[in-house]
Amino acid sequence: MAELKLVLHVDQADHWPAAFGNLNNLTRDYPDAEIRVVANGAGIYAFVGQSDLREKLDKFAAEGVRFQVCRNALKEHHIESVALPNHAEVVPAGVVALAEAQRDGFAYIKP
Repeated sequence: MAELKLVLHVDQADHWPAAFGNLNNLTRDYPDAEIRVVANGAGIYAFVGQSDLREKLDKFAAEGVRFQVCRNALKEHHIESVALPNHAEVVPAGVVALAEAQRDGFAYIKP
């Protein structure tokens, strides 16, 4: 059976609950899946400050989910990358990170 590779795209702050639902199910039912989450637009706000969202991000990162945050969105929203948790990987452009993931065999999921 082929390895399961998924990239979730979160570009709206109110899409995080659905993304976390997907991540709960995926990490539970497919523990060997390779999972990335690309955040851009208003989706980046979940990474800033302490909140229940941030706690969930930290939990999933500890379980092996890779989080990529768009540098362009950070600039647009006046957020410094030092404000992000250590597990958040800043990428030059979220759309390029999505394209690269799909090129590398990841299935695109829009929660």
